[in-house]
Amino acid sequence: MSVLAALRALPALREYSDAELAVLVTAAVEQRMSPGTILCREGEVGRSCFLVVSGEAEVVRAAAEGERVLATIAPGTFIGQIALVDRGPRSATVRGRTEGVTLELSRDVFERLLSACSPLALRFQECIAVAGIRQLRAATGGLARLLAQAEARRSVAPGPARGGEMLSYIQTAATEWGVSLDDLDAVEVVALEGVEARGARRRR
Repeated sequence: MSVLAALRALPALREYSDAELAVLVTAAVEQRMSPGTILCREGEVGRSCFLVVSGEAEVVRAAAEGERVLATIAPGTFIGQIALVDRGPRSATVRGRTEGVTLELSRDVFERLLSACSPLALRFQECIAVAGIRQLRAATGGLARLLAQAEARRSVAPGPARGGEMLSYIQTAATEWGVSLDDLDAVEVVALEGVEARGARRRR
């Protein structure tokens, strides 16, 4: 089966037209993926995004105990779209979990498509905005849950693993949106039912 045929068969891409998928296949670079293949590495400057055509990838992040798997990426999923519009470092490593195929779309190619008013590039812009909102919401929700758990256990000193997990959520959210941890003030738990951020704004 050709890559184009494989893309057409993916339910996750059903909103893309045949013309858009054809442009994607032409503009992107096809890559074979094996278990352990690094698609992008945490800390490196992002210059492209990836689409998993077949197989599975996983998102991992460095942690005190070594690394933590954040998510498993299924076929039809785009990874690292924010790198198309932001030149910041990758917030996590993405590597192959199984044998498969990916497409890599570089920022340079994306910008050329955007300049030409390609419907595919415009759709990508929308996807980037939606993905960013979802990532921020997930990071904020995860932080709120961890802080609520910390409040429930406030009589017991938090272990290093729990503290590291909380810091990981904060770092992920901050990195995705270009905010340094030095730019944020303390976050205070004010009630078991919720959390309140004090002075969580950029300093002038």
